[in-house]
Amino acid sequence: MQKWVAVVMISCLGLSAPTLLWAGDRANLPLKNWGGFALFRDPVYDDLERLVTAGLADRVVLNTKPLSRKEAARVVARVIEKIRRDEVGAYNARRDLEPILDRLIKEFRTELAALGVKEVGDLGPPPGFVAFIPVDRVQARTGFASRDLFWVNSQGLKFQEGLNAGTTFDSRLQLGDVFTLYVQPEFQANKEFAAAKLLTGYAKLTFHNIELFAGRESLWWGPGLHGSLIFSDNAAPLDHVKIGSAEPFLLPWIGEWVGPTKLLFFLAQLEERRDHPRAKLAGMRATIAPFSFLELGASYANMFDGSDRPRLELKDYPRVLFDPPSSDQVLGRPEFRNNVLLSLDADLRLRNVDRYLPATRDLRLYGEFGWDDTCCDSVVFPLKDAVSWLAGIQLFGVLGVEGLEARFEYAESSRLSFTHAQFYRGHWTRGAVISHVMGTDGKDLYARITNRFTQDFMLGIELNRAVIGNTLNGFTGPKERRNGSGIDVSYRVWERYSVFAQYQIMNTKNRGFRSGDNGLDYLFRVELTGSFR
Repeated sequence: MQKWVAVVMISCLGLSAPTLLWAGDRANLPLKNWGGFALFRDPVYDDLERLVTAGLADRVVLNTKPLSRKEAARVVARVIEKIRRDEVGAYNARRDLEPILDRLIKEFRTELAALGVKEVGDLGPPPGFVAFIPVDRVQARTGFASRDLFWVNSQGLKFQEGLNAGTTFDSRLQLGDVFTLYVQPEFQANKEFAAAKLLTGYAKLTFHNIELFAGRESLWWGPGLHGSLIFSDNAAPLDHVKIGSAEPFLLPWIGEWVGPTKLLFFLAQLEERRDHPRAKLAGMRATIAPFSFLELGASYANMFDGSDRPRLELKDYPRVLFDPPSSDQVLGRPEFRNNVLLSLDADLRLRNVDRYLPATRDLRLYGEFGWDDTCCDSVVFPLKDAVSWLAGIQLFGVLGVEGLEARFEYAESSRLSFTHAQFYRGHWTRGAVISHVMGTDGKDLYARITNRFTQDFMLGIELNRAVIGNTLNGFTGPKERRNGSGIDVSYRVWERYSVFAQYQIMNTKNRGFRSGDNGLDYLFRVELTGSFR
């Protein structure tokens, strides 16, 4: 194990590192909707998926989120280079991608200038050694909810019954290609309380291609949009430290076969008010892209320890993390409590399928298979009652209409998924499931259709049918059932301002897992975002 870790670290270091003369912005693209034109995350992620699925960027790793701005800019630079070298005119027929590429060039003009890209006109001068943006974006939010609501995949955002308001901004600092600082404070208010908090904030050190992260941020592992089987932004961002590759790299000897590879490990500290106060949460993720049309990923999560007695000693951490049978059930030692989750995911990207399937221009097929270790040998052979899975299909250029996209996603979990006897609240933090909102023994069917009529106007419609189970161990109450729909509009008012408005309504049965608590729930919210970079 030590030899392989050494090989991987040397491989990361071996990736050609950019010069320190210019600030290479390594702030992460947020898993938050800034300014509309997407749900649950920055719209740049959607634009990158579109270009990569169309085959314009060769082998790319996209499903270990968040990506850094520099990492995303390299993908855009690769697309520009590939189009520039298109001597046979293979991409002349893909004029539908020009608006997407234009948006990305505009978003990353500073990063592209720092990378030396010169084929797209005047990008302006590259940044100096110090790049400081005191206020990057500012957002004001208001909303009206029919009752207290916890909203899906919104970093733990809660709406109280009645009128709600909030405001936030983000700021970032970059020193050369080495040090990154990012903060995003948020203020929320409703009729019951007003509070300010640091929603996201972190510092990063980057040496060659090794990145050390410390702070608070959301994670999303996997290709899904409405959920993930290990980590999503459904719950509040995690306080954690992380080490891994800053950008995908090629492994020695086998790198050309397995393709770009991204590896990371993190350790998080959970909250005090829970089943075991201040429990630890560790995670590892490996992603490869062996072909331009295929990305594969493997994820591991382990909740363990806690500040209550008996406690693990520091020397026991490697054993509880890397020796699967080391649990309180097997060893008979209660301090070895641990809750392990694992998953495998695949993302198949097919371009120009309209030659065979006229309904769409490009197509993504993706899936994720996960299991709860539950105990002992089931780490290798998962029990049927402990597996979960997710499958999705995404269509680009539906019926030949530029900007028209559709996505359909279905997920299902089993009766032991996300549960644990010692961590009896399950894979959970601060009132929300860390992974998929469907919880234990749940089902989730999700559909979304969007049409970007112009660069400045997009309309989205979504439908959702969900059966949500409680992750509390041994829970015998009813499941919550939701049938809902929603509509959202994104509109850029001026060059620097955009408006996002969303209305969602759902018929809910057994609210909060309480039998007979049924009714119609709705939420209307409006966000105004200004960009000042």
